[in-house]
Amino acid sequence: MSKKNWSKKMMGGFAAVTALSMVLAGCGTNETAKDNGKQSAEGESKEKVTVSIYDRGQIPKEEGTYADNRWTKWINENGPVNAEFVPIPRNESQQKYSMLFASGDAPDLILEYDTDFLNSLWSQKQLLPLDDLVEQHSTEYKALLEKVPALKTLGTKPDGKLYEIGMVTKPEVLGAMVIRQDWLDKLGLEVPQTVDELYAVADAFANQDPDGNGVKDTFGMNLSQFASFYVDAMFQNEMFIIEDGQLIRQFDRIKPAYEFKKKLFENGIVDKDFLSDKNGQKAEQDFASGKLGIYLAYRGVISKNFDTLKNTDPNAKVTAMAFPESEFGRFGPDFNPALQMTGAVNANAKNPEAVMKYIDFMVKPSTVETLTNGIEGEHYTKEGDKIKPIDEKKNETEMGYLNDYRMFMPKYMVESNNVDGRLLDSTDPIDQEWLAVSAEMDKLYLDPEHPHPGFTHAKFRPSLDKAMTTTFNDGWNNMNDTMAKTIVSGSGYTVDQGVEDVKKSWYASGGQALEDWYKNWYQENKDSWIFMDELYTMNFE
Repeated sequence: MSKKNWSKKMMGGFAAVTALSMVLAGCGTNETAKDNGKQSAEGESKEKVTVSIYDRGQIPKEEGTYADNRWTKWINENGPVNAEFVPIPRNESQQKYSMLFASGDAPDLILEYDTDFLNSLWSQKQLLPLDDLVEQHSTEYKALLEKVPALKTLGTKPDGKLYEIGMVTKPEVLGAMVIRQDWLDKLGLEVPQTVDELYAVADAFANQDPDGNGVKDTFGMNLSQFASFYVDAMFQNEMFIIEDGQLIRQFDRIKPAYEFKKKLFENGIVDKDFLSDKNGQKAEQDFASGKLGIYLAYRGVISKNFDTLKNTDPNAKVTAMAFPESEFGRFGPDFNPALQMTGAVNANAKNPEAVMKYIDFMVKPSTVETLTNGIEGEHYTKEGDKIKPIDEKKNETEMGYLNDYRMFMPKYMVESNNVDGRLLDSTDPIDQEWLAVSAEMDKLYLDPEHPHPGFTHAKFRPSLDKAMTTTFNDGWNNMNDTMAKTIVSGSGYTVDQGVEDVKKSWYASGGQALEDWYKNWYQENKDSWIFMDELYTMNFE
């Protein structure tokens, strides 16, 4: 599908989107007891549905719980059904879901960001087909599917039926790479444009005393946590890529990516203990304390530590940089695309029609606006079309835990007034400096000419059966575990040996069958599926 045709297909219905509905009034948290009577304001009985909600352990005590707070009350007071929210521990969501399904207590509406897990529920026949439910009982979500046909494409499984609901938002930079511009200036260097230049600059940062304290105590760059994967991206070291009109399992990018990492490690340019820094906290500390020259991490993590860096060293200057070019091209970091499948209906839901009523209510423009901005006059005021928070600290307490309640909302409808938690009109100089860095990241990383190197986003890979899912996941984990050993083992275990062991393990565990499946799938779906380059051209405004 050409980008031109994609644009026509995706945008056809958006010109007709009307202005946002008036914000539904009243929060009702002061006098409304927990709704056990299941009665509407008019005294009519409301149907009950159960809905999962991530429990991140971050809700302020004064706000209640993830199952019972001001916003669950607002949803039930203003919505057409009574929703009982079932907290799911965020870091143990799949284990919790598995227990609930095994006991027959799984919620009616399953909300989960991990599309592989949703795929596994489908393969176990735990999900309800939604085609008839949408056609006969939906208005709002049905209209959204018509406006954004890709939601149906991505939510449809190999049996041809629709099983998942999804979120429509704006593309968002996730991973990022920043460099100390003040160190570059001091050493007379430029922002590196190639991987060879990246190595040379990182080497200088580690060995030429860029902070001027006369001590060799700086690192050129980090390799911990996601940083290693970002180096892989520079070399297009993904498992499956499109090459010469075929979707193939590649092995030839592994060696140059790991030779680069090994060279950084052996020459003391990165922290020797990077493998033990699994959550990246040591790299965060190094960046925040002014001891790291090039930092690869999630943008939000960099933003958080940017304040500490600036308070530690007000003269520190950070610049966003494009991923350097390798012999395979120039690519970009991971990002959150404009679409994401985030939910499904339990095949054993007692009242699927009531679940669809809940879904329809939650995707209404007026609901989206309220659960994004709060209550007008209580959380914000309007100056023309511009939203102005009344009390940022109060809003953080009362709304800071709201994001997971919006998991399948069409968020593109509402303009955000902040980036990485910083107000766009902030007068704080550190905020202003970061907002400029962030804007440059959007420009560099949401560029279709330099996409993330996979054939499609990880969230949009086609559904696999259980055996092939295991082959894929084991292949990924084995590749990373095996190749990590080649970095730290000195001459005892070479990169070449590691690559050969990865290949042997792959084919011994069913890799050829998965390669054949992907090859056939691509030929059958290359004109209809959503591939990486198209994700960068989606625009719903």
